[in-house]
Amino acid sequence: MSYKLIVGLGNPGAEYLFTRHNVGFLVLDAWMDEEGLAFKDERDRYSKSVQLAGGERLVKPMTYMNESGEAVAAWLDWLKLTPSDLLVIVDDVALPMGQIRLRSEGSSGGHNGLKSIEAHLGTGAFARLRCGIDAVPPGWALERWVLSRFRPEEEDALGQMIGTARLAIECCQSEGIAVAMNRFNGPKSVEPLNE
Repeated sequence: MSYKLIVGLGNPGAEYLFTRHNVGFLVLDAWMDEEGLAFKDERDRYSKSVQLAGGERLVKPMTYMNESGEAVAAWLDWLKLTPSDLLVIVDDVALPMGQIRLRSEGSSGGHNGLKSIEAHLGTGAFARLRCGIDAVPPGWALERWVLSRFRPEEEDALGQMIGTARLAIECCQSEGIAVAMNRFNGPKSVEPLNE
């Protein structure tokens, strides 16, 4: 089953652009750059979106992370979709920098964006692609860490993770999430799917 609504979580505004909490936005932005497409404002739905040739809708909520569920619920309702049609891309402090983890459903794990989506949908039964941003360093508050920018020495790992996330999503769409989970979860080296 392919996902009809793919949502990348983040915060709007230039000050948040390259922060750890914005990995969901970064994955979708890189994907659209490769496709030569651009997101358009959807002011009535608190988001930016683009429709792909395969019919999927890619969405970046502009509601700030803690209210992401408002935009996601509105899109599901407008498109007449269910939570099983949804894939959410999100940062995760429980995963090492560069590692990804796909799940067909689950808990918020304390992530405020996922909490908001679960609250608005009334369920955690939607797929999520978690992207590792490393554990909170000693002496740092969680909020300070997730709103910090990636360090220059992390840029290669970030770029590789964004590319792997894109491949994992394509695998979900073509072969299903069970195959994608087996192929991409964990600290494995990932070969491009077309080789």
